Amino acid sequence: MRVSVVIAAYNAETYIAEAIESVLGQTIPPDEVIVIDDGSTDGTRNILRQFGDRIIVLTQGNSGQAVAVKKALAIAQGELIGFCDADDLWTPRKLELQLELLERQGDVEAVFGKVEQFVSPDVPDGQRERLKPAVAIMPGELKQCMLIRRAALDRAGPFDQSLPATFFIAWLGRAKQNGLESAHVDDIVVRRRLHLGNGGRTNTDAQNRETLLALRKAIKARRPPE
Repeated sequence: MRVSVVIAAYNAETYIAEAIESVLGQTIPPDEVIVIDDGSTDGTRNILRQFGDRIIVLTQGNSGQAVAVKKALAIAQGELIGFCDADDLWTPRKLELQLELLERQGDVEAVFGKVEQFVSPDVPDGQRERLKPAVAIMPGELKQCMLIRRAALDRAGPFDQSLPATFFIAWLGRAKQNGLESAHVDDIVVRRRLHLGNGGRTNTDAQNRETLLALRKAIKARRPPE
């Protein structure tokens, strides 16, 4: 089965090359990697050009990650879809391990794995302690940890563009309510980089408000019609 990987990038010049290389360098490489530049104003676009035809590059005005991902999915050709954040890293055997599970268990629609959080080496010493995660390695029901059958992704419906930071949380909740069959590999599949530009760690109030909104929407969707 063909695998398409989607990466949304906004002002990601510091980390995007390493993220892309971690996807291209898989023991079983993906069939296509689609990177969408969400209106970057730094050197992201120049870095993307250096990859030539190894990746497909799309551009748009800054509209948020949910919009960017939707645009990339519209052209993705794979029967399986993976995601990588522009500042994170896939471990080398991510696709190999997840493909093996999907082939072995035909009823499974989405595979997750463990995530290892690490403070980026470029964070100044004086800032490292506040970014240090309480738990370094944990199960990762995150977008970047998931490999999913395209049919299951589409069945759960599109990502909510009104939730730019928590659209995947809302989508996953809806997908599970609709019967998504998921499984986990017992391996680290993603290394999540913690740095000063992480919106969820530097703007926690906004993140918490959006999470509550996503939960309210999920609860409302579960209520029977009056």
